[in-house]
Amino acid sequence: MKNNMRSELVTKKLKQYAKKESKPLSIGLVLSMVRTAMEIIGPMIIGYILNNYIKLDMGKSDFMTIVKLLVIYLIVYLLSGLFSNLAIVSFEQAANKIAFNVQKDVYKHVTKLPISYFDNLPAGNIVSRITNDTNRLKRMFQLILADMTTSSIMVVSIYGMILITNFRVAILLLLLAPIIYIIFRDLRYKTSKYTTLNRKYVGNINASINENIQNMEVIQAFNKEDYIKSEFDAINENIYKTNIEVTKVRSYGGYRAIDALSYVGIGLVLLYFGVGRITESYAVTIGSMYIVIDYVTKIFNNISTVVTRFGELEQSYASATHVFDLLKLDTMEEFPGELSEIKGDVKFEDVYFAYKEDDVLKGVDLEVKSGESIAFVGSTGSGKSTIINLILKFYRPRLGNIYIDGKNIETINRNSLREHIAVVLQDAFLFETDVKDNIRLGDDRFSDEDIEKALIDVGGETIVRRGIDQKIFEKGNNLSQGEKQLISFARAYIRNPKILILDEATSNIDTETEKVIQKGIEKLKEDRTTFIIAHRLSTIKDVDKITVLNKGKIIERGNHESLIAQNGFYKNMYDEQMRNQ
Repeated sequence: MKNNMRSELVTKKLKQYAKKESKPLSIGLVLSMVRTAMEIIGPMIIGYILNNYIKLDMGKSDFMTIVKLLVIYLIVYLLSGLFSNLAIVSFEQAANKIAFNVQKDVYKHVTKLPISYFDNLPAGNIVSRITNDTNRLKRMFQLILADMTTSSIMVVSIYGMILITNFRVAILLLLLAPIIYIIFRDLRYKTSKYTTLNRKYVGNINASINENIQNMEVIQAFNKEDYIKSEFDAINENIYKTNIEVTKVRSYGGYRAIDALSYVGIGLVLLYFGVGRITESYAVTIGSMYIVIDYVTKIFNNISTVVTRFGELEQSYASATHVFDLLKLDTMEEFPGELSEIKGDVKFEDVYFAYKEDDVLKGVDLEVKSGESIAFVGSTGSGKSTIINLILKFYRPRLGNIYIDGKNIETINRNSLREHIAVVLQDAFLFETDVKDNIRLGDDRFSDEDIEKALIDVGGETIVRRGIDQKIFEKGNNLSQGEKQLISFARAYIRNPKILILDEATSNIDTETEKVIQKGIEKLKEDRTTFIIAHRLSTIKDVDKITVLNKGKIIERGNHESLIAQNGFYKNMYDEQMRNQ
């Protein structure tokens, strides 16, 4: 029941996309029907020649008539080939446009999914759905549906012609219909079973490859190449086995069975004409026998084409299910509220939050005034990063409210909110483009001069001297950790945000480099409400407020001096860090 509902939803979605390209699909359909008419006319010309002009006392005029009819026959099949090609072009045009629209919609949808979705599904799996699955979907509308549609039209039209011209033969051929149905049903069930498994394994292997390539340094550092390869081989073996099963099903259950039936069909036709010839109970001519045999051959050839494409159709359908499962996921709710100009006052009011079941934040209350800086410290898992994620609306509180300038951010459009916030993360992510594009991020408001000034202001003079057109390699491997972080600072600074978030922005940088870029941090903090997640407590001595978290609760508040004087959790953390240094 559940699978049937799922299939209906996928079919409905496919129809919606096909409807948008109804013009080229309709043209392809009409051209296919014209081509079918040519295929029906061709054997009739040869049958007419055999019945009326092939004889022992054939004269010159008969010969010339045969030549003329053969020229017409040639023209008919040339037109058939032309219309066939034009139909394929129309179907491919529609298929490519449909795939384009699906891929565009899927990618747009993915960018609007909640961050929690990406916590649960590997990136490689998502990539597989956006690329591999949409390409298979394209193939569904391309060769598969093109071939299956034209072949189905051929089968129905030619059988209809046999029904009109030789009713008894048409009824005789119906004896084979139940066998064809059984073959199709068995083929569909087995192909669906193995292709669904295959898609699952392909998604797994893409996720595995993506993860392993991203973490190759760790794999090699711990000499785990063989272990990773064994895991990869296990998934690959499953893909191999399911592909072999699909091949067996198609070969033994599909093509060969239809081939065998075609011989049975031709045998029935010959038997029918043989009985008629011997008993003389009904008229039998060479021409009519040729026409029927040609038609029967065409019918089974086209049935074989449908069977050939049927397995690929099931694969494409499984891929379509994967794609549309992604489109069914709920995106983040859009709210109409806008933030135009803000001061930067931020308030948390009795906020509770849980990623899964257990609360990560438990009744958090805090208030930060415009221009103030606040640092969050605590052990791993205490809820520091969660507070930042909630401000950015990556997640929503389970209970409680968050306000900016007195407005509940729950009612504010997330894009409008984030225009006033800039983030510098612990791991500076850079795109594979040049320095200026990494700072600009597609925003044409910022000129090259603006970018250079931003870099200089945050302490990136050396980067400016090398040139902001410098190409950045994958993960920024041709830059030092400090230089990558300075580019992140410039990216935040140039946008002049009212709220700045520094998520352990210096924890991956050595002490010497930290001193160099401290100028950038101080410049960033000027006239802004600043939230700092601190790993090194020595870097937050000058912040206005320090909030100490433990197991999701605020246990201490104050500035550096007052917290040291309290002789509590913060002082113990600070003293331990000082001893380690």
